[in-house]
Amino acid sequence: MDSDMGQPVTNKTLVETLQQFKNEMLSHFDAKLDTIHNSVHQMQDSLNSMKTTVGELEGSVGSNQDELSRLETRIKQLEKQNCYLGEKVEDAENRSRASNIHLLRVPEGSEGRDMIGFVGQLFIQLFGQDKLPSPLVNERAHRSPGTPNPNPKAGPRPILVRFLHFQDKLNILRLSRDKMELLFKGNRVHIYPDFSAGLMEKRRLFTTVKKKLRDLDIEYAMQYPATLRVHVEGKKLFFRSPDEAEIFIRDFSQQSP
Repeated sequence: MDSDMGQPVTNKTLVETLQQFKNEMLSHFDAKLDTIHNSVHQMQDSLNSMKTTVGELEGSVGSNQDELSRLETRIKQLEKQNCYLGEKVEDAENRSRASNIHLLRVPEGSEGRDMIGFVGQLFIQLFGQDKLPSPLVNERAHRSPGTPNPNPKAGPRPILVRFLHFQDKLNILRLSRDKMELLFKGNRVHIYPDFSAGLMEKRRLFTTVKKKLRDLDIEYAMQYPATLRVHVEGKKLFFRSPDEAEIFIRDFSQQSP
């Protein structure tokens, strides 16, 4: 007996009640499943969209990497071209100086008002008339730009001389090497070729090597543009870098008694 209804609960009523409860639960679960299905579909769409975006980004990255590789290649080409052009410009500059020499330690004011005439007489005084049977033709001669430095330790400004004939320049350099010491008014004068700053630096790198060669009493000379020629045991060796020359000196010293 049902105490609330006052009527007996039959099997039929119980079955109907359970069926109704089952239907309500199934409806509830269906609704929940539909919501879950919708959420899953939305997530799937989002994943597909993200996958597409990632694919596009990967393609963009690959394209950027290709472009970066092309730019790196181009930069290397430009660097190589710039180096080549720089060498050509330096070579052209040095060729324009081919007939020039520098005179160092000549006292200021010695030249008076006629520098070209003074330089001609200076060469005769330094080397002797017999070494210069024919007159040298100087196109121009002048001190380095600037005003004389009042500090005596600074030394006089160099004199730049340009010969009309390249052979005259070579002759003066040869005479300078042969005589070793050049004196003018008690001052030791030095004569050097006129090179660009870049080439001077390349040649200056051989300074330590040349000192070691002198200590070993090995004959050497610098050849244009910056090659060291060594004359040893009847052979002529050529070195384009100080490192190459250092290796030769090391091996030669080890072989010497």
